[in-house]
Amino acid sequence: MTNPCPDIREEDLQTIHLFRCVAYESIKGLLESCSTREIHAQEILIYAGKLNSTVYFVLKGRLRVHLESLDSEPITILEVGESVGEMSVIDNQPTSAFVVADEDSRLMVMDEDILWSLVQSSHAAACNLLFTLTKRVRQADAVICKDVELEKLYHRYGSVDALTGLHNRYWLNNALERIYKRCSVDKTPFSIIMIDVDEFKQFNDRFGHLYGDRILYSVAQTIMRHLRPSEIIARYGGDEFIILLQDMNLEQAKEVADRIHGAVSKAPPLIYDENEIPQAAISAGVAEMKLDQSLEILIADADAALYRAKHKGRNCVSL
Repeated sequence: MTNPCPDIREEDLQTIHLFRCVAYESIKGLLESCSTREIHAQEILIYAGKLNSTVYFVLKGRLRVHLESLDSEPITILEVGESVGEMSVIDNQPTSAFVVADEDSRLMVMDEDILWSLVQSSHAAACNLLFTLTKRVRQADAVICKDVELEKLYHRYGSVDALTGLHNRYWLNNALERIYKRCSVDKTPFSIIMIDVDEFKQFNDRFGHLYGDRILYSVAQTIMRHLRPSEIIARYGGDEFIILLQDMNLEQAKEVADRIHGAVSKAPPLIYDENEIPQAAISAGVAEMKLDQSLEILIADADAALYRAKHKGRNCVSL
């Protein structure tokens, strides 16, 4: 039985080795993309020789690992806080062992895309993962790669922003190029909205970075809840977001921007340390791709429109 992961508590994460020294608030968006699973004693979780794209973390119970067959003696017992599945996720090879529930167990389930996004966003998580790998790798030197090689892997597989749960910059770059080419060939409209949180640095300076993270998460979730399926948002970087609007002209994109701006403006205040703190406001710039215009110019046009919104006094939408 698999359940969504909002029931994962901060106390649960403190027992998991991968999350040691990782701030709960900084990965809240990623955790909401995970799930939990209940398995019964003797239930097989992983079959040897099968492809696997999931990492499992033991929240309750125990798992046995059998190398040769289910009848062989277990080579190790995984207790609360330990994980399994990392090796096959990383090297994309069939699993080398059977993993069986030694007793009724509760697991946190994390898909490979979420794992890579976590490692990309958190130095502490990356170090914890490397430490775990050194205990299990068949050839340690093949796993402890150079920093540059790891960075390439992280960017290749990570597509989710850890803090907000939105698509990240790596995903955005690929999506922008793909949509731009399609709309150019088909000669269909393509517009983008560039969004920036107003006076974000002042929020951080006044209330601290943890509150700043809460603001970014709250703004991102508010925007996402008020987007239609065809309206795609990604985190551009820092406190900036981009919405991709295929088959929408400038006027239609402006309507989307006004809808989003209104939703954020009406969002209730945040409760932090039992104190009520006002939400941040946003500014937005809207631009439409012109005939034979490069993607770089389209982004520059949206950025210029965002600057005009800031120049008008912030908390508004500009073309």
